[in-house]
Amino acid sequence: MGEFQKKVKDIQERLQAHGIVMSRVPKTTREEFVKYAEEEFCDDYGMCLKYVWDNFKLWKIFFQNMEYKLDEIIRKLDNPIVEEKPEGINMLSGRKVMKGGKKTK
Repeated sequence: MGEFQKKVKDIQERLQAHGIVMSRVPKTTREEFVKYAEEEFCDDYGMCLKYVWDNFKLWKIFFQNMEYKLDEIIRKLDNPIVEEKPEGINMLSGRKVMKGGKKTK
């Protein structure tokens, strides 16, 4: 084996030592991931995985917030707040106009 081939083999072994291996991935999922990495990330599986993981975390936060908001809406619908309507309206002059148009001083 020549000197060049030894260097190439050494580099390949180093690259394999730092790679990531995933097993038990469904075939269709793997094919979709590889195709997406090829099209969007120029075969850079690491950056593709990072992108997918970051988006997963954002969606998780989004859905947690939505769940909180839905719980809040349901709570408000179950316990409606009944506001008391005022007896009348206070004018800037200080007069109070009662229901039915009656004026008081």
